[in-house]
Amino acid sequence: MKNAIKTCIFLLATSISCFGQLLTSATADVSDPGGLLKSAKKVAVLIEVGVPAAAYYIPDFPRAKKQMAEKLAKTKLIVVANPVDADIVIVVHEQNEGANNVTICLGDKLEVFKGGKAPSELDIPIFSVNEYCGVTWPLNRAMDKLIKAMKGK
Repeated sequence: MKNAIKTCIFLLATSISCFGQLLTSATADVSDPGGLLKSAKKVAVLIEVGVPAAAYYIPDFPRAKKQMAEKLAKTKLIVVANPVDADIVIVVHEQNEGANNVTICLGDKLEVFKGGKAPSELDIPIFSVNEYCGVTWPLNRAMDKLIKAMKGK
């Protein structure tokens, strides 16, 4: 009987810790003055990679760049190198995040700023979304939300 109880406790604890990896959080803010997201034709992309933590998936610049390229290829946007030449600037912050300081998983915060200059810390994004954990890449989910907002859905 003691072994059965210990087994149940072990299975419960294991399932709770695994469930933490499936958690996903999405917060989106759409304050698109003048419909800039819908009318944008050129985009610059800046990717910031955080310090890796002890996690299975860690921030990775080449993976983030590839995911961005794949998602942007499905839009009408032309990618430019310089934010000065862009209508909008997408800033991706890829980092390890923890849920209640217990579960550490990959997270991506995506912010969109008005183009014409590189965004500063004082600039307010016209769109932002934060995705972490889950069974699919957080950056792909964040980009899907941005693309949906750009289409006005």
